[in-house]
Amino acid sequence: MGSSTQENLTQEPAINLQTKLTLTGIALGIFMGALESTIVGTAMPTVIATLGGIEIYSWVAVAYMLTSTVMTPIWGKMADLIGRRPAMFGGLALFIIGSALSGAAHTMAQLIAFRALQGLGAGALFPVGMTIVADLLTLERRTRMIGLFSGMWGVASLFGPIVGGFLTQYWSWRWVFYINLPFGLLAGLLIWFAYTEQHARRTNIKLDYAGTITLTMAMVVLLVLVERGSVLSNPVVFAGLASFVILTLLFVWIERHSSEPLIPLNLFRTRMVTVTTLHGLF
Repeated sequence: MGSSTQENLTQEPAINLQTKLTLTGIALGIFMGALESTIVGTAMPTVIATLGGIEIYSWVAVAYMLTSTVMTPIWGKMADLIGRRPAMFGGLALFIIGSALSGAAHTMAQLIAFRALQGLGAGALFPVGMTIVADLLTLERRTRMIGLFSGMWGVASLFGPIVGGFLTQYWSWRWVFYINLPFGLLAGLLIWFAYTEQHARRTNIKLDYAGTITLTMAMVVLLVLVERGSVLSNPVVFAGLASFVILTLLFVWIERHSSEPLIPLNLFRTRMVTVTTLHGLF
């Protein structure tokens, strides 16, 4: 059995140049999104010294996390609705514009708003990128490639703080954001010239507005509790936790009864999906 499987793998046709360039562009996009989650932290003391706003500085990270988390399943739906290429380029464009504006911010409030914009685009990089990988590669190659791309989050967590500290010390904290521009443009060019979409777009998709709004509200409540919980009174914290639980249960109910759920809950009946999700959580 093992020898025949190995023989089948060796008989797979070689990956052509267009596919390699497309995968390189996707890898760059995913790595940028992962790196941006860790590179900013080491620059924040210098950012605070320059822009002020120490009482709200933690929202620089929270805003990015909130918008990228909520937009991840939405971009997945958009990839089916408008196509892989428009979804990927839309996400890259928002990410690049958000990076440029974040680097040019003059107040902490501006930086938070631009980071939220950056997160809107970052939410597309991993799900749409993985969808393109699934369209281009066979199952065996797909699993190996997804494992490689997922490992980029670990690499980014190691090198992000080092790169952020280097850029802040020797150049400027603004380059923590500007560094995304050349790599983002290169990723876009590679995908633009190399990737030809062959997946047929679905025309009968309906966006799950109720699920999207409920998920967004639940995430906002949770992140506010995490960010401000230590300074809120116990009754307020309890009310926030109760609101989060109620919104989460409402979201689950909406998804179970929606014809086009934002997150199909039946996916979690598959052990691979459940284990992979728990792996990402931890």
